[in-house]
Amino acid sequence: DSLYVAERKARERLQGMENDFPCASWLPVIFQNPTATPPTWEKLPNPSGGKQPRNFWRRVGALFGASVVVTGAVMGVRALGWLQPLELPAYDQMMRWRSSDEGQDKRLLLITIDDADIAYQQEQGWKRRWSLSDEALNRLLQFLEQHKARAIGLDIVRDAKVDPELPDLAKRLKKSDSFYVVCAVHTPGDRKSGTKPPPEVPVGRQGFSNVVQDIDGVVRRHLLSMDKFPTSPCTTAYALSSMLAFSYLHKQGIEPSYTQEGNLQLGKVIFKRLQAPSGGYQKLDTRGNQVLLNYRSYDSPFEITDTVTLTQVLTGGVKPEFVENRIILIGAITSTVIDHFPTPYTKGQRYYQEMPGVILHAQMVSHILSSVLDNRPLLSVLPFWEDSLWVLTWSLVGGIVALFYSAKTRLAFTGIVAIVILGGICYALFNQGYWLPFFPSCLALILTGGIMLIYSHRFTTDYYR
Repeated sequence: DSLYVAERKARERLQGMENDFPCASWLPVIFQNPTATPPTWEKLPNPSGGKQPRNFWRRVGALFGASVVVTGAVMGVRALGWLQPLELPAYDQMMRWRSSDEGQDKRLLLITIDDADIAYQQEQGWKRRWSLSDEALNRLLQFLEQHKARAIGLDIVRDAKVDPELPDLAKRLKKSDSFYVVCAVHTPGDRKSGTKPPPEVPVGRQGFSNVVQDIDGVVRRHLLSMDKFPTSPCTTAYALSSMLAFSYLHKQGIEPSYTQEGNLQLGKVIFKRLQAPSGGYQKLDTRGNQVLLNYRSYDSPFEITDTVTLTQVLTGGVKPEFVENRIILIGAITSTVIDHFPTPYTKGQRYYQEMPGVILHAQMVSHILSSVLDNRPLLSVLPFWEDSLWVLTWSLVGGIVALFYSAKTRLAFTGIVAIVILGGICYALFNQGYWLPFFPSCLALILTGGIMLIYSHRFTTDYYR
């Protein structure tokens, strides 16, 4: 209000206090040139009228100071790993929120083995030492090779020799250049002893089944390769998913190589290995060549590609064109097989559902092929200084909101809008392959806003007093 209006309102409000406070309403009489514009309260500390009030730069300095201190504190707490249990669930949520219009990856085909398939093998009288008998495997490989499958991956541990009554299968395992098997590498300090590969299959067609799980058990990273360990029963250096992808890309003239930094390169795509710290990961076992696993969602991550059962294949229920030029992954999905893993999608299901290993390997194969052949973005993180600058920016936003919207209702509403905008930007960039620090930014925004709100009220009270 102008000085005249403010004086009049004050006198009216003080008139009822004369009994308790004599002369309460006696305010000075104002004399001013009637042609001059009456001043407002904000202009009184600044006689020039055109420049910013004297306390403006003081508030700006306080804003920047508070933002820098809060950003430093948040990034320091983050570096200690205290925010990691909060950032990883936020990462999972953004992964689940992504659009599911990518479609299935038709370069793959899953052949699953469930309880009904095991029963079918028993009905045929085939000797079964694993979920897949030698007789069933022989017939399966014969069908797949006859109809020109580009690569075949067996995600079933077979650590014994083939039945002597099936010499054709033993020969096929030795000579087939498109058939790959899994084994488990025993790494130093690992409680698991590892598993042997089939003795008939050479090392060049073996891939490890090891996956890296975070402290909560969720698989968010893709282990492409790791060092060989001579004491391990499995001595391959590459994951089964890598071997199958290499085989597929080889026939298109793309060979794996490594950059000077030790990053895997396929064509023009470089898979930059995770280093600690990386984004929300502050404490991280970075052994091996690891990248963030960019799951292919479609309607469900379990429906990454076409799926048929073992029985359907063996009984002629699968057309030859369904197999031609595809990567075939064979694996058990029965609940009795200990080969299921939590993923970012596990908690988003209507009921708790872990992903079978064969589907997880299919996700990893699709991850490599889609990045190289379809220009699908790899998930990446910002360097530390860019993360810090991003958090500082939103810290400033929180302080500015508190300075301009001191009323509680407006402040709360504007703060919520700012957080929603922050989340929207993080989500949009996540779809483009960038994992930005949402939770640290949100925390910095709230803390700086609270500090500046307290400062603003205290400064105003002291100033007017």
